[in-house]
Order: sequence, then structure tokens, then C-alpha cells
Amino acid sequence: MAKQAKKSSLKPKIQKVKAKFFATYYSNPAKDLKVIAVTGKNGRATTAHFIQEIVKSRDPKVGLIIDPKSTSDLYKQLFKVWRSGTDHVIITAPSQAIANHLFYQLPFFAIVVTNTTTTAVQDEEIKSILFNKEPYFAILNHDDPNYALFSSFPAKSATLSYGRQNEADLRINRSKLYKMGTEANLAFQNEKFDVATYLTGEENVDYMAAAALTAMAIGLDSDAIVDGIANYEPAKTISPTTNDYSQF
Repeated sequence: MAKQAKKSSLKPKIQKVKAKFFATYYSNPAKDLKVIAVTGKNGRATTAHFIQEIVKSRDPKVGLIIDPKSTSDLYKQLFKVWRSGTDHVIITAPSQAIANHLFYQLPFFAIVVTNTTTTAVQDEEIKSILFNKEPYFAILNHDDPNYALFSSFPAKSATLSYGRQNEADLRINRSKLYKMGTEANLAFQNEKFDVATYLTGEENVDYMAAAALTAMAIGLDSDAIVDGIANYEPAKTISPTTNDYSQF
């Protein structure tokens, strides 16, 4: 038992060393990128795809990294994204990868939270790791039971929320489900606009709202949001896989 506990305590230290090594090996590619991390129990990939399609209106080469398998995989993909000449990259961040310090010292421009993971205690530990280097923007789900917990973590520029409550910065006014899609009416400040996707299910309303608010935070307008969300093709969805974070 003592040997197992010692091994467990060494794992974060080893992972941090790996993160520093691969960041240096690949010339710290993230320093020239606006990194947007999407985390949460569900909807990470869908939200990330929505954001990618919206940002394409400004940055056609925007990168997308879905649930990186290891530190080496993360930095290898970041290097490829950086070499493409883009300014933006969206990364989905599973809770296990965060807890294992896969994203150690990675400078996040924005962190997007779709929903809680498991318990408040686990969420607090995971989010404290993720928010270790304060992002410029934090995009939170105001309807989430742990919203108050998440909003306690600081952001350099602003902490913004989306949801159905009046207190949310981007409010979901109404939504409608179809056999072949989902649409919603969103309100941000004094502007109202409709978004629609071919994805079906009420949960996609939240994912569209999260992507829309992220886009607003980085300076994109509602036209780019509407077009970007509509342009996402569900057939191209990349499903998260079970990753082994113990790999070097």
C-alpha cells in the first residue's frame, strides 16, 4: 500500500516534467496561439466543433485537438497547428487528463465549461488545476449546479455565463427540437439572434450557447456565430476515445 501511495504521489511530478520537456522540445508552440480549452462531462467535442466553425470566418486554419492521448501527443499536435500559420486552436480537456496534469502550464486564452463532471470536490480539484494559469476568459454554464464553484476561479479579462436564467450574460430565450435538428433563440446584451444545427437533442442548445458566448468573448459577431454553427456537419464529429495518459 505504501509503495502504491508513493507511486501515486510521484505521478503529478513526472507529468509536469513531461509537460516542460515536450513544450521545450516543440519550441513552445502554444506561446503564439490563442488556446481555447473546452471541458465538462458531456458535449466537449460538439462544443469545440461549433467554436471551430465559427472562428473559421476569421481564421480559416483554426486548429482542433480532440482529447489528446498524452503529453507528447498534445505538443506534437500543437506544433502542427502552429506550423499551419493559424492564431487559434481549440482543445477538448477531459477531467482525467486535467487531473493528470496533461495541460500543465499551458497558457489558455479561454476556458469553456459545458457542465460538471462528478462531485463538487472533484470538480474543485480539477478546475483549480485547469485555471492554474488564469485564462483571459472563462465561459461557464449558469444553469450548472456547480456554477458558483466555477465562477470563484479568476479570469484576467472576464468571467461570462450562458444559460436560461436571467442572470446569464448570454441567455437562452427559447428552443425547439426537430427530427433532423435543433434551433434556439439567444440574447446577448441588446441583441437577439437564432442559431440552428442538424444535431438533435436539447443538450445541443447548451453547446450552441457555449460556443456562441465564446465567440462573442473573442470578438466575433452574431453573423459569424449563426453561419458557423449551421456549417458544422455532424458526420464529421470525432468521438472521444479512451486514452492512456500514462504513455510518455
